[in-house]
Amino acid sequence: MSTPDLVVDVDRVVGRGGTSARLRSRYALLAGTVNVVTVLDGRVEMRRVTPPDWRDDLDRVGRVPGCTEPPTTPAPPEREPALPWDLVVATGRALAEQRPDVYDELVARAEPSLGAPLRRLHDETVGRLRIVGILPGRRRIGWVSWVLRADGWRALTPYLERCGPAARPMVRVERRRPEDIAPEVARWAAEAGR
Repeated sequence: MSTPDLVVDVDRVVGRGGTSARLRSRYALLAGTVNVVTVLDGRVEMRRVTPPDWRDDLDRVGRVPGCTEPPTTPAPPEREPALPWDLVVATGRALAEQRPDVYDELVARAEPSLGAPLRRLHDETVGRLRIVGILPGRRRIGWVSWVLRADGWRALTPYLERCGPAARPMVRVERRRPEDIAPEVARWAAEAGR
Protein backbone atom coordinates (compact mmCIF):
# COMPACT_ATOMS: atom_id res chain seq x y z
CA MET A 1 0.00 0.00 0.00
CA SER A 2 1.16 3.51 -0.76
CA THR A 3 1.57 6.14 1.92
CA PRO A 4 -1.14 8.81 1.70
CA ASP A 5 -0.22 12.42 1.01
CA LEU A 6 -2.45 13.63 3.85
CA VAL A 7 -4.44 11.94 6.63
CA VAL A 8 -7.30 13.82 8.30
CA ASP A 9 -8.88 12.39 11.46
CA VAL A 10 -12.30 13.66 12.56
CA ASP A 11 -13.84 13.00 15.98
CA ARG A 12 -17.27 14.54 16.70
CA VAL A 13 -19.32 13.89 19.85
CA VAL A 14 -22.75 15.43 20.44
CA GLY A 15 -24.80 14.88 23.60
CA ARG A 16 -28.57 14.76 23.56
CA GLY A 17 -30.99 13.75 26.30
CA GLY A 18 -28.40 12.01 28.47
CA THR A 19 -26.82 10.07 25.58
CA SER A 20 -24.11 10.97 23.12
CA ALA A 21 -23.59 10.22 19.44
CA ARG A 22 -20.04 9.85 18.17
CA LEU A 23 -18.81 10.14 14.60
CA ARG A 24 -15.23 9.20 13.76
CA SER A 25 -13.82 9.44 10.26
CA ARG A 26 -10.40 9.03 8.72
CA TYR A 27 -9.72 10.56 5.33
CA ALA A 28 -6.60 9.51 3.42
CA LEU A 29 -5.74 11.63 0.38
CA LEU A 30 -3.63 9.81 -2.19
CA ALA A 31 -3.13 10.76 -5.83
CA GLY A 32 -6.32 12.80 -6.13
CA THR A 33 -8.59 10.28 -4.43
CA VAL A 34 -9.79 10.31 -0.85
CA ASN A 35 -10.32 7.00 0.94
CA VAL A 36 -12.77 7.34 3.83
CA VAL A 37 -13.43 5.10 6.82
CA THR A 38 -16.31 6.28 9.02
CA VAL A 39 -17.64 4.81 12.26
CA LEU A 40 -21.08 6.04 13.36
CA ASP A 41 -23.38 4.30 15.84
CA GLY A 42 -21.20 1.17 15.70
CA ARG A 43 -21.45 0.90 11.91
CA VAL A 44 -18.31 1.04 9.78
CA GLU A 45 -18.48 2.49 6.27
CA MET A 46 -15.61 2.49 3.76
CA ARG A 47 -15.73 4.43 0.51
CA ARG A 48 -13.81 6.59 -1.95
CA VAL A 49 -14.63 10.17 -2.86
CA THR A 50 -13.19 12.78 -5.18
CA PRO A 51 -11.83 16.03 -3.70
CA PRO A 52 -15.00 18.01 -4.68
CA ASP A 53 -17.17 15.39 -2.92
CA TRP A 54 -14.81 15.50 0.04
CA ARG A 55 -15.74 19.15 0.58
CA ASP A 56 -19.43 18.18 0.82
CA ASP A 57 -18.54 15.36 3.21
CA LEU A 58 -16.61 17.73 5.49
CA ASP A 59 -19.53 20.20 5.46
CA ARG A 60 -21.83 17.37 6.63
CA VAL A 61 -19.46 16.59 9.53
CA GLY A 62 -20.17 20.04 10.91
CA ARG A 63 -23.95 19.89 10.50
CA VAL A 64 -25.88 18.85 13.60
CA PRO A 65 -29.68 19.00 13.32
CA GLY A 66 -31.14 21.50 15.75
CA CYS A 67 -27.82 23.25 16.42
CA THR A 68 -26.14 24.39 13.22
CA GLU A 69 -28.93 25.57 10.92
CA PRO A 70 -28.52 29.17 9.82
CA PRO A 71 -30.76 31.54 11.82
CA THR A 72 -33.66 33.20 10.01
CA THR A 73 -32.21 36.61 10.87
CA PRO A 74 -28.46 37.04 11.14
CA ALA A 75 -27.26 37.74 14.66
CA PRO A 76 -24.72 40.49 15.23
CA PRO A 77 -21.21 39.15 15.62
CA GLU A 78 -20.51 38.39 19.24
CA ARG A 79 -17.22 39.20 20.85
CA GLU A 80 -16.26 36.79 23.56
CA PRO A 81 -13.26 37.60 25.72
CA ALA A 82 -10.16 35.49 25.36
CA LEU A 83 -9.72 33.00 28.18
CA PRO A 84 -6.53 31.83 29.91
CA TRP A 85 -5.70 28.38 28.54
CA ASP A 86 -4.75 26.97 31.93
CA LEU A 87 -8.10 28.07 33.39
CA VAL A 88 -10.05 26.49 30.50
CA VAL A 89 -8.17 23.21 30.96
CA ALA A 90 -8.41 23.18 34.76
CA THR A 91 -12.14 23.92 34.85
CA GLY A 92 -12.78 21.34 32.12
CA ARG A 93 -10.88 18.74 34.09
CA ALA A 94 -12.80 19.56 37.27
CA LEU A 95 -16.06 18.99 35.39
CA ALA A 96 -14.79 15.76 33.80
CA GLU A 97 -13.82 14.46 37.24
CA GLN A 98 -17.24 15.48 38.59
CA ARG A 99 -15.77 18.01 40.99
CA PRO A 100 -18.23 20.92 40.89
CA ASP A 101 -16.68 22.28 44.10
CA VAL A 102 -13.29 22.67 42.38
CA TYR A 103 -14.96 24.07 39.25
CA ASP A 104 -16.86 26.71 41.27
CA GLU A 105 -13.71 27.66 43.19
CA LEU A 106 -11.66 28.08 39.99
CA VAL A 107 -14.37 30.23 38.40
CA ALA A 108 -14.68 32.31 41.58
CA ARG A 109 -10.92 32.98 41.57
CA ALA A 110 -10.92 34.06 37.92
CA GLU A 111 -11.03 37.70 36.93
CA PRO A 112 -14.65 38.85 37.36
CA SER A 113 -15.04 39.53 33.62
CA LEU A 114 -14.10 35.92 32.80
CA GLY A 115 -16.52 34.08 35.09
CA ALA A 116 -19.58 34.31 32.83
CA PRO A 117 -17.78 33.46 29.55
CA LEU A 118 -16.02 30.54 31.24
CA ARG A 119 -19.30 29.15 32.57
CA ARG A 120 -20.90 29.65 29.16
CA LEU A 121 -18.06 27.73 27.50
CA HIS A 122 -18.57 24.70 29.73
CA ASP A 123 -22.24 24.86 30.70
CA GLU A 124 -23.66 25.54 27.24
CA THR A 125 -21.48 23.09 25.34
CA VAL A 126 -23.43 20.13 23.93
CA GLY A 127 -20.72 18.68 21.69
CA ARG A 128 -17.16 18.87 20.44
CA LEU A 129 -15.30 18.44 17.18
CA ARG A 130 -11.62 17.71 16.76
CA ILE A 131 -9.95 17.50 13.37
CA VAL A 132 -6.27 16.67 13.01
CA GLY A 133 -4.29 16.83 9.76
CA ILE A 134 -1.15 14.72 9.46
CA LEU A 135 1.52 14.49 6.76
CA PRO A 136 2.47 10.80 7.19
CA GLY A 137 6.10 10.33 8.12
CA ARG A 138 6.59 14.08 8.46
CA ARG A 139 4.45 15.92 11.02
CA ARG A 140 1.09 17.07 12.25
CA ILE A 141 0.05 19.89 9.94
CA GLY A 142 -3.09 21.20 11.59
CA TRP A 143 -5.49 20.96 14.49
CA VAL A 144 -9.08 22.19 14.75
CA SER A 145 -10.89 22.17 18.09
CA TRP A 146 -14.52 23.31 18.20
CA VAL A 147 -17.27 23.16 20.80
CA LEU A 148 -20.97 23.02 19.97
CA ARG A 149 -23.58 25.18 21.66
CA ALA A 150 -27.30 25.20 20.97
CA ASP A 151 -26.77 28.09 18.54
CA GLY A 152 -23.78 26.64 16.66
CA TRP A 153 -20.05 25.96 16.69
CA ARG A 154 -17.28 27.92 18.38
CA ALA A 155 -13.59 27.44 17.56
CA LEU A 156 -11.12 27.33 20.43
CA THR A 157 -8.08 29.03 18.95
CA PRO A 158 -4.93 29.05 21.10
CA TYR A 159 -2.42 31.90 20.97
CA LEU A 160 0.22 33.55 23.13
CA GLU A 161 -0.60 36.90 24.73
CA ARG A 162 2.61 38.89 25.04
CA CYS A 163 3.15 40.96 28.17
CA GLY A 164 6.66 42.36 27.89
CA PRO A 165 9.16 39.48 27.94
CA ALA A 166 6.53 37.05 29.27
CA ALA A 167 3.77 35.32 27.31
CA ARG A 168 0.57 33.75 28.60
CA PRO A 169 -1.19 30.95 26.69
CA MET A 170 -4.73 32.10 25.88
CA VAL A 171 -7.66 30.81 23.83
CA ARG A 172 -10.06 32.78 21.64
CA VAL A 173 -13.65 31.54 21.40
CA GLU A 174 -14.84 32.36 17.86
CA ARG A 175 -18.07 31.55 16.00
CA ARG A 176 -17.72 29.02 13.15
CA ARG A 177 -20.00 27.48 10.51
CA PRO A 178 -19.88 23.92 9.12
CA GLU A 179 -18.64 25.38 5.81
CA ASP A 180 -15.47 26.60 7.58
CA ILE A 181 -14.07 23.06 7.88
CA ALA A 182 -13.36 22.40 4.19
CA PRO A 183 -11.19 25.51 3.57
CA GLU A 184 -9.04 24.59 6.57
CA VAL A 185 -8.53 21.05 5.27
CA ALA A 186 -7.89 22.43 1.75
CA ARG A 187 -4.97 24.44 3.16
CA TRP A 188 -3.54 21.25 4.64
CA ALA A 189 -3.98 19.43 1.32
CA ALA A 190 -2.14 22.25 -0.49
CA GLU A 191 0.70 21.93 2.03
CA ALA A 192 0.79 18.16 1.47
CA GLY A 193 1.18 18.72 -2.27
CA ARG A 194 4.35 20.78 -1.85
